[in-house]
Amino acid sequence: MPTIIVKFVDHTELELSIDNNSVGQKYFNLVRDNYKKQKPIHRDRPKYTVEYMLNLAEKAKNLLGWEWEAQSYSIKNTKLLHKDLEILLGKVGFSDVSAEHDELFHELHFCLHNIQFLNKNNARRGWLQIEWYNNSMLPLDEDFNFITDLKFGDIKLQNPFVGHGPLQVYEEQDFTNISQTCKFHNIIRPGINIVIEDFPIFQNSKHLIEIFKKFDPIFVSQHGEDKILKYTGHPVVGKIINLDTLEQIVKSCSSLDLEFLKFYD
Repeated sequence: MPTIIVKFVDHTELELSIDNNSVGQKYFNLVRDNYKKQKPIHRDRPKYTVEYMLNLAEKAKNLLGWEWEAQSYSIKNTKLLHKDLEILLGKVGFSDVSAEHDELFHELHFCLHNIQFLNKNNARRGWLQIEWYNNSMLPLDEDFNFITDLKFGDIKLQNPFVGHGPLQVYEEQDFTNISQTCKFHNIIRPGINIVIEDFPIFQNSKHLIEIFKKFDPIFVSQHGEDKILKYTGHPVVGKIINLDTLEQIVKSCSSLDLEFLKFYD
């Protein structure tokens, strides 16, 4: 069984059991190969506050001429700001971004999503994300099955695009220009996403298709309902074995700094 060990400074090692199938093995090999070449980036969510967003907005204005500063950030206006990234980066994600702007784009992208769902204490939520910034990728198997719920401790594939899959588009009600925003997760990128809260099962597939038809019938006609529903879900490729350790890490008040990864096949 492919296994990845994730170690944060001052914390017990996390043991990740990766699915022993074609996708799991490709994912394991891709992450291992990238770790041999370069240390990944881990962004700890508590850092990504509205105050930090204002700091990034000032940089975006100076470097890009973007007016991203706002008196408050909500689901509505963060979705609109996200369109700037979609338009600029398009289908290729971050791969064609100049080195000068690469870090700023990633910080803006991550912070936008984090402040959409900030709670009062700015606790960690969603998932812990470890990633590489490169063009390394593998095709996702055609017969891979997305699941419609997530459990604490699941390991899911990193979103390879700036845009979102059908489920996220639907849940965020981001129906302005679905053809631009909605991307089908058909690529494996090197990255480790550890789910740290339960996401309920999605049971509104029929309504999702109805809404997509209402706002972008050409998109539905182009791709077909079956394809849209195939990619409506979460690409889970493994799970955490020691969930008690994960819970301790998630609740830690100190900054989470990645120490090392280990791989066992």
